[in-house]
Amino acid sequence: MYEQPKTLPVRRRALDTRAPVHAVSGLRGQLAGHLAAMLDVTRELHARTGDPLLADAAAALTARLGELGAQLPPRAAVTYPGDLAALHAQAFDLAGRVLVVAAAQQDTRTAILACRRMDFHTAARESLTA
Repeated sequence: MYEQPKTLPVRRRALDTRAPVHAVSGLRGQLAGHLAAMLDVTRELHARTGDPLLADAAAALTARLGELGAQLPPRAAVTYPGDLAALHAQAFDLAGRVLVVAAAQQDTRTAILACRRMDFHTAARESLTA
């Protein structure tokens, strides 16, 4: 039977004295990534419709990202669908992903935010098809 050798951890001295930058990884990184994607779609919807509720939603998403302390790279240029109903469906799907990851982390505030976004996008899609 193989037994892993017991070694002491190597301690390395930091050469850089600046404050460390903590990378967002794991579920927290997934949550931040999904929130950022949802923010992008929300901003796109706001640019197309001018709905002030979408501006409020973008502000709430931005605030939540700030609270998570996420330092995300700039988003790549994304081509969004021309149909508003498809764009609301995409935002709904992203909010669902946020909800799943927030539930896994037991992050109630983010889960509530995601549920509200899902409700909004469901109502918006229904009003477009009616």
